[in-house]
Amino acid sequence: MGDGEERTVIETGHGAAPSPETDDRRAELDLARRARHGDAAAFDALVLRFHRPVHRFCWRLLRSADAEDLAQDTFVRAFVHFERFDPERPVLPWLIAIARRLCLDLLRRRKVMARTETMTSTGPPAPSPEGEASLREQLSRLDQALGDLDEGPREAIVLFHIEEMSYRDIAAALEVPMGTVMTWLHRGRAQLKRALEGAPIP
Repeated sequence: MGDGEERTVIETGHGAAPSPETDDRRAELDLARRARHGDAAAFDALVLRFHRPVHRFCWRLLRSADAEDLAQDTFVRAFVHFERFDPERPVLPWLIAIARRLCLDLLRRRKVMARTETMTSTGPPAPSPEGEASLREQLSRLDQALGDLDEGPREAIVLFHIEEMSYRDIAAALEVPMGTVMTWLHRGRAQLKRALEGAPIP
């Protein structure tokens, strides 16, 4: 059974007792419908529910304090244009799609600024304290390897492995076919494996 299909079976199965996931989905749908009709309290509840994953996604793309501003901008944009949202669909992929466009716009502006400004070196980072656990170094390598991935594979890896979104929802968020998501995941995992295996052992 493919990714996401199991959830569909659970949600549509006849005679089965409602699962916590089904109840949560119903609550999300109710909030989305109310927010779409201008219920500010319902929209605030959606912000509380989804701010964390939206912020994490922005940070993974931007790797700077701008992530918080872009996460907030995402919800502002969503509130202004909520009439465009289909309340029968999951909310998070729609929010991620908005966040992604805002982040990519900022990254493009950064590149333009980088071409016109003189960049000054800040020097290498200070070495880790002696005796620090190797786990921190391994996490640093993973974070660096993730940052070195191409845009598509990186976004797919983050949404699938960190945000635990289904193939279908990732495809909706990134506005690509599901097959492209699977290809990006395969490519991204292979690149991460090569990068981590090739890293020197301390």
